[in-house]
Amino acid sequence: MQSYLANGQHDVYVAGLGSFLPGDPVRFTEIENVLGKLTEAPPKILSWIERMRPIMEEMLGIETCHYALDPVTREPTEDNVTMSVKAAEKAMAMAGITKDDIDLIVYAGVVMENICPPTTVLIQEAMGIPQVAEYAIHSNCTSIYKAIQLAADQIALGRYETALIMTSQLSSPMLRAEHYNQQVLTKPQVLLRWFLTDGAGAIVLTRNPRLGQKRMRVIETYTESIGLGEGPDMYCPIGGHRINMLEAYEKGWHHLTQNFDRVARLALDLGKRAGDRMVDRLGMDWTSIRYFFMNVPTKHIADQMLTDMRRDKNLPNLEFYTKLSEHGYPGPCAIIHGLDGFLQERTPQKGDIMFSVVAESSKWMYAGFVFEYLGPPSEVG
Repeated sequence: MQSYLANGQHDVYVAGLGSFLPGDPVRFTEIENVLGKLTEAPPKILSWIERMRPIMEEMLGIETCHYALDPVTREPTEDNVTMSVKAAEKAMAMAGITKDDIDLIVYAGVVMENICPPTTVLIQEAMGIPQVAEYAIHSNCTSIYKAIQLAADQIALGRYETALIMTSQLSSPMLRAEHYNQQVLTKPQVLLRWFLTDGAGAIVLTRNPRLGQKRMRVIETYTESIGLGEGPDMYCPIGGHRINMLEAYEKGWHHLTQNFDRVARLALDLGKRAGDRMVDRLGMDWTSIRYFFMNVPTKHIADQMLTDMRRDKNLPNLEFYTKLSEHGYPGPCAIIHGLDGFLQERTPQKGDIMFSVVAESSKWMYAGFVFEYLGPPSEVG
């Protein structure tokens, strides 16, 4: 198996993972109580919501989810910094490191805590790290994969030894009823309320082969934008010159939107192509993959992807793992939650290959990684 990482001076290992979910689990039927019911939208939208609610519950397959909101007052209980730090502390404990061992931090997410300074230095301040290199990556579902690639390459080249990578998603501020201009609300913007959730995740990468207990080696990472002429199919246009707050509210520029028809039509096909390009670039065979982690927001897409993969690649025993039903979809955090949950619930065999690919429909970017499970340090060759 070929790997660009092999051109570096060092192997790169996953030493720790950490997940954080704010608040108590919220059942699907209670989502609108926590986010607030929409009562001022046009009558056609309100009647459509009543018809769609049971359909979405079945289609999405989400049983519970989490929000950084007080369920009574709907006031925020966490922010990007506090959630990231809590996930980071779990990842560091799993890796067996302290803040003094970290020489690189990377934060990845779609909404930074402030326009400036970057979220990385706010996390640095909260953790009390006196000196550290830092990068902040602005993207949505692919952001954590891009962060893993950046940190893994830097470690492989020998620039840094141990990196703490964090991602978080705060969907609830954009989904709260009182934050919408309900008069200009559209159906796609309402649909997002039923599956986007809050959370954070963290991962520790290192070149030290003796850290952590559930070790994985980073075989390769992948990121690619193939959206020339397509989209954007998930967008929130506020920003840049659209910064007049009154005008933004009047026109609904602050509403997060997804073109669900186009996403349903493009995501699977483009995702399969991205997976094939990644496998071809590595010179690996699909049959070598033991576990498949596809970061997807809905059950029907996940089920279709797994069915197609098993059939098209002749992989009847390929295992797919996700925490979608328990967590909802916290964007880039979902892959960390999936990996973390998997290692808590399963016992992979040494040498098992773990493969992940994700689509970001905002402008059709794809990203992925290949990890090899190694086990505890005593088993590391």
